[in-house]
Amino acid sequence: MKIMLILSILVVIGLLFLGVGYVFFRFAISRDGLTMPGKPKLETGEADLRAWKKYEAVHQKDYSWCVSQPMEEVNLTSFDGLRLTGHYFACEHPKRIVLLAHGYRGQAFHDFASVTPWLHEQDCDLLLINQRSMGSSEGKYITFGAKEKKDIRSWCDYLESRNPDHLPIYLYGISMGCATVLLSTGENLPGDIRGIIADCGYSSVEEIFASQVSNSFHLKPYPLMYAMRFWCAVLARFKFDEADVKKTLRTNTIPVLFIHGSQDHFVYPDNTMRNYEANASEKTLVMIEGAIHASSYNEDTERYQCSVTALFQACESQH
Repeated sequence: MKIMLILSILVVIGLLFLGVGYVFFRFAISRDGLTMPGKPKLETGEADLRAWKKYEAVHQKDYSWCVSQPMEEVNLTSFDGLRLTGHYFACEHPKRIVLLAHGYRGQAFHDFASVTPWLHEQDCDLLLINQRSMGSSEGKYITFGAKEKKDIRSWCDYLESRNPDHLPIYLYGISMGCATVLLSTGENLPGDIRGIIADCGYSSVEEIFASQVSNSFHLKPYPLMYAMRFWCAVLARFKFDEADVKKTLRTNTIPVLFIHGSQDHFVYPDNTMRNYEANASEKTLVMIEGAIHASSYNEDTERYQCSVTALFQACESQH
């Protein structure tokens, strides 16, 4: 009887453990998500939202400009059959092409609102994509780069097909989009990819999950992470190891400009430090003092622009 009782207790504990893990899985991974009372959807906290107010007017003006521009709607089919969408913003005399990958539960017109007009002025054709399970792109689960990295490869192939003059192509990601484009360097990218702009990305899906469980919910990340691993593998069909940015960067050959805000309390700056140290290619690190998450361009526009321009010049002078 004692053995049966112990086994029953263990089964109940195991089911409760998996149940709690499933709640967090739905909250973080599912397209529809779950709303937890009093908690944001793994987004910037209240202090950062208050800090963002100083950029709001400029950001809204730039966003309105972006959505009013004549852009070509484009789409492709992902490796696993999803319809992915984006917008191609051509300039009159392009010198290069930039693919822009937005962040977690975001959209390109929002995340890149302020930098888009400047890139357009720099004679860049722009491809603003909607990541899977976000915006008008199909998908049930967000996989934090594990599958999105293959989508980036597909978008690069698309750009190659409409780039007969072999203009240099750059990958530009912010937050989750940053991690995604960095992970894509392990996908045998086409030769026209010259450089990467990596703004405030995390170093692995496990580390960002653990950080949010600890900081946003004040819980111990483990053993909860094991339940998250289980549901991600069973339902979303990806493994945490497939979204390990540091591991991928150890064999990267594409130059990277790493950017992060010193006051980022959502994806802490040490994520970019770990990525920078792991990266095997030519690299530059720019820490923007005072910038919160995904606000470095607005916080120090001049330094940001100079850093991106330097990347363009360095990559294009080599060819």
